[in-house]
Amino acid sequence: MTILETIEKDYDFTYPSLYKQLSKDGMLDWGVLGPEWFNNEFPHLRENPPLLLFADDFEIMEEDDISEGMQEGMLFADETHRFVPFGVTGAGDWYAFYYNLQDGNDVPVVLVYHDSNEAVVLAKNLQDFIFAQLLEAVTNPDPQYPGLIADGDMQENTRHFLRTHAPYITPHQQEIVAETYRKGSLTGEELQAILEAEINFEWLDSSFPYQVNE
Repeated sequence: MTILETIEKDYDFTYPSLYKQLSKDGMLDWGVLGPEWFNNEFPHLRENPPLLLFADDFEIMEEDDISEGMQEGMLFADETHRFVPFGVTGAGDWYAFYYNLQDGNDVPVVLVYHDSNEAVVLAKNLQDFIFAQLLEAVTNPDPQYPGLIADGDMQENTRHFLRTHAPYITPHQQEIVAETYRKGSLTGEELQAILEAEINFEWLDSSFPYQVNE
């Protein structure tokens, strides 16, 4: 039994099929995470980027850490909220599947803030989340802190990024990302217009408190 299967059994839920496919394909493997990751692992990953390697603010959560996080529970989270984390931001916030809003095969992705009582719905499913993150990677780039996608040849990075992620988004989404990467960047307004047109659903961008009321 794999770690993911053990987590499913222990906590009585089923991962989205796309997440399982990503795991099977090796897309959840970022190498050895830690202080030396950029020097030791990133150079070997950049030509075949695993899940959201070049995203604006995303770091994969290792399966052992997911298991530990599930056992401990999200920080002060009310147990009525069914979160399953799979990534973190540089600030320590969690990207998680949110099973309370599951609709058939669609399990929304939320950003759970660790330092405030708020979680924000980012997409209705993992596929749309990946699509959005591919676009956000080139939205309003900061000249001082452009992110990993601008490390080295940005055109080459974006080409590799789309190539390894294309199997996990729709052909139409692939076309939008490809055109965006040819253009080079997006403004925040352009990104919002694309997301509203392509992945909008009832709960997009909504937020809710998740911690135990004291």
